Amino acid sequence: MLYDALWAAGVGLFLLLVLWPTRSTGKRLLKSWRVQDPTSAQIEDAIRYLKRRRFLYPWIFVGLTFVPLGSGRGVGSFAAIVLGGTLLAELIATQLHREGSQRVATLTPRGLYDIASQYVLISYAAIVAIGVVLLVVDLRIGQLPALVVSVAAVALVMWAAVARPADGDEQVDRALRTRSVHVSAGLGAAVVGALVGGGFGLFCVLAWVAMANTNYVSKKIFW
Repeated sequence: MLYDALWAAGVGLFLLLVLWPTRSTGKRLLKSWRVQDPTSAQIEDAIRYLKRRRFLYPWIFVGLTFVPLGSGRGVGSFAAIVLGGTLLAELIATQLHREGSQRVATLTPRGLYDIASQYVLISYAAIVAIGVVLLVVDLRIGQLPALVVSVAAVALVMWAAVARPADGDEQVDRALRTRSVHVSAGLGAAVVGALVGGGFGLFCVLAWVAMANTNYVSKKIFW
């Protein structure tokens, strides 16, 4: 257990150092999410957004080593810790707001399909359903609680992205809401893949990459 905690702390600190956001990182983030020619203030918002998440990595990774994931020590278990920890960091960060910031209420009601791609949402739901079936058929019921927790975390991130009041620049706020939904759905899919393993796990990693890099909101394809 101590070895696992030290390993997780090392991975978390490594990611924290390597991924610590800079002005170039913030500018690149905004441009990748369709905020053209971001101002200095907008870049600062993006940097703050990233710092909230990445500072949490070491602490959450260590905490998750004390949670039984049903698969024991191994690549799948460690992958679930890293991916699950990243997802939980996203969840916690969505609840935090800049001190002294002014929240702005929008006149138009905001729904999940107004800030997220339906293709991402449908793909995530399908991956979860398939993952549950595969675990049940393989009689790995002990891993279902971890899957349920990851689904709950993704659902809460999506709820927060819709429900929380606007914080800071409106254009940046909307772009980062979309990013939070898509990245959390991708991470959730990767967690399912880590728990199931095998070829399905690889497929889920590819789905994670695709979801996390889908920077548009698709038009409604039903209702």
